[in-house]
Amino acid sequence: MIKRIVVVGAAGSGKTTLARRLGEVLEAPVTDLDLLFWGPAWSRVDLSAFRERTQEVLANERWIIAGSYFRQVADLVWAQADTVVWLDLPRRVSFSRVLRRTVRQFVRREDVFPGCRQSLRAAWRDRLFHSAWSEPEKYRSVIQELLNRPEYSHVRLVHLQSRKTVAAWWASCVERDVVRLHES
Repeated sequence: MIKRIVVVGAAGSGKTTLARRLGEVLEAPVTDLDLLFWGPAWSRVDLSAFRERTQEVLANERWIIAGSYFRQVADLVWAQADTVVWLDLPRRVSFSRVLRRTVRQFVRREDVFPGCRQSLRAAWRDRLFHSAWSEPEKYRSVIQELLNRPEYSHVRLVHLQSRKTVAAWWASCVERDVVRLHES
């Protein structure tokens, strides 16, 4: 029975977009871990507060979470997830998305999160571009290691490696009436 989905992947892979789409169709609450992690003016929330906020989300019967944060909360999230959707897109895709999104947010002076306006300084300081380039490779070993742990043997993996496979998977979910996924 699919009730708890975590969407993971590198920056720019489309985690939040896919999670929101799933949330709309499944009528399940969606949480972006970035919103729990970042405080005003790009301040990082204390780890214990971040874990506590994450636990509050996990207390719900159904949820969809977008975000990786492997070192900080994967032990909590993966233990309760029934499905992990891994957006393992080529780095050129993720990197170009991050670059376009960052420039757009900077030019439009958009808040990325409440109290967090995009700036090139913040993007550089937080190594956003470096992460978008290096994370896809790093995540391959991290996610495989997590999947090999016995405590996560219950997790169903959906591994999507291109924009085309993401679109095909989404179409197949909609085609077979994804709403039934959480009832079966």
